[in-house]
Amino acid sequence: MHLKTGTTYLGDGKLLVTGEFVNHPTFANFTQLVVPAEEAYAVNCINTGNGIIMPAGFPVVKQLLEDHGFPVFEAAMSEFEKIDGGLTCLSLRFTAH
Repeated sequence: MHLKTGTTYLGDGKLLVTGEFVNHPTFANFTQLVVPAEEAYAVNCINTGNGIIMPAGFPVVKQLLEDHGFPVFEAAMSEFEKIDGGLTCLSLRFTAH
């Protein structure tokens, strides 16, 4: 199991969590944004520094992120979801120095 299927650090001390990661002692020092089971796929998202890229079609998670001050950008992921592919699995990230 990939860690990002159950939790993703969003920055600013906030953690998106679902399933057995909710209220896990390891994450006690974080503000946990709890994702309902029916939207668990949306936990796998990416903080770009300018906002959160998340899978489209998960209104509860989108609202949760917006309520906590994160700009949200939705990506069509339905075909990848069918084969259990997530945003972080499909991304390459670069940093400029």
